[in-house]
Amino acid sequence: MRNPYVTGAYVVGRQHYGRRALIDRLLHGEGRAYWVVGSRRIGKTSLLRELERRALEDADSPFIPLVWDMQGCNSFACLSRYLIDAVGDHPERFEPLQLPVKMLGSEDASAFLGQARRRALQAGRELFLLCDETEVLIDIARGAPQAMQQLHKQLTAGAGLRVVMTSTRQIYRLHDVCRDWPTSSFLAGFDMSHTLGSLGQHAAVELIQQAQEPPEHRVTADPDTVAAISEATNNHPLLLQTLCSRLFREDGVLAPPDEKHLYVDSILAGFFEHDFRLLTEADRQILLAVHRNPDITPERLAADANGHSAEMEQRLYNLEGLGYLRRRADRVAIGNRFLANWLSMQGQALDKLPPLQTSDTAMRKALTRHQPRERNALLALLNARRGRLVELEAMRARDFLAVAPQVLDEIEQMEGEIRDLRSLLRQG
Repeated sequence: MRNPYVTGAYVVGRQHYGRRALIDRLLHGEGRAYWVVGSRRIGKTSLLRELERRALEDADSPFIPLVWDMQGCNSFACLSRYLIDAVGDHPERFEPLQLPVKMLGSEDASAFLGQARRRALQAGRELFLLCDETEVLIDIARGAPQAMQQLHKQLTAGAGLRVVMTSTRQIYRLHDVCRDWPTSSFLAGFDMSHTLGSLGQHAAVELIQQAQEPPEHRVTADPDTVAAISEATNNHPLLLQTLCSRLFREDGVLAPPDEKHLYVDSILAGFFEHDFRLLTEADRQILLAVHRNPDITPERLAADANGHSAEMEQRLYNLEGLGYLRRRADRVAIGNRFLANWLSMQGQALDKLPPLQTSDTAMRKALTRHQPRERNALLALLNARRGRLVELEAMRARDFLAVAPQVLDEIEQMEGEIRDLRSLLRQG
């Protein structure tokens, strides 16, 4: 029996496991613009390709799916060419829209999307734009702010267009890049409440057993082996595929894993280093504190961070969602055994890796939009922001004629975060 586990390419169809609730939300949710953040090799491209497949295979679907792979773009003109090239690769999908030939020669992605969206609406269809490798937008927004403001307007226009963007958490830097825009930040208008992390337990077991394959191609693994694989990987899809591939025997049975199977090869090391570089200094210190103290609690982490328990809970929630951390009863632990092994291997070399250059203000804005799992956590954050706003208002009143610009900036920031939190509470 051949080894069925896929570790190099994206997967679709019966090779794609889990994500059912997220896929349903992206296909049928009330929102029209979604931004899904996940670490490297967590399955972002697979998610987009699976959405494309489902839209194409559903004869009753109004969607015209299009994957817009932005990797390698370094200018708005290049971004526009990539979009038009993607349309040209699938002319049959766009026949119902009867696009004029001159539109296919457009060098302006915003103008093209505006016209395509209106034609889709007139035809009773919906352009389903699936955007991959969107981190390039950070530098493009810095170099072509006006063009990117127009693109943002089209991507969040709504009727006739549904958008799913994927990226790593590097995209949070857009909050800094767009800080001086007269319009909203490029990330405004997108539902960013979903992170792409580990698979659910049921989906992970199905992947381990290859349960979506025909019976003769399924893998045998005893319950203890399945549990050990799940525990070691925390159901991270790439690590599940990697470990199962190492354990696979030609008779279709998975051997029980032990420490020798949990080695970090050069490929995994590269992924972990990339993900570590995407941590801000504050989040990096949280990860290292957990690594050095396996019994640490959220309360202890908050105490070490000046007692800001609500903000710490928000950061932990985000780091858990992305797979950096996980909970064990009332303790916080490193997300999986492979990552823990890599951290141990690196030692002091980690101090030489530069952190993500995203401001604290940008990170707070980003984290506010990742909805915590409990309403109580949102309320705690809201109360903390209100308390800080009261302090700032008192400072402004005291220094009325000589109030520091930083105080005014933080007041504006707090007011914005309070609006965002109230919006999330209304959605809940």
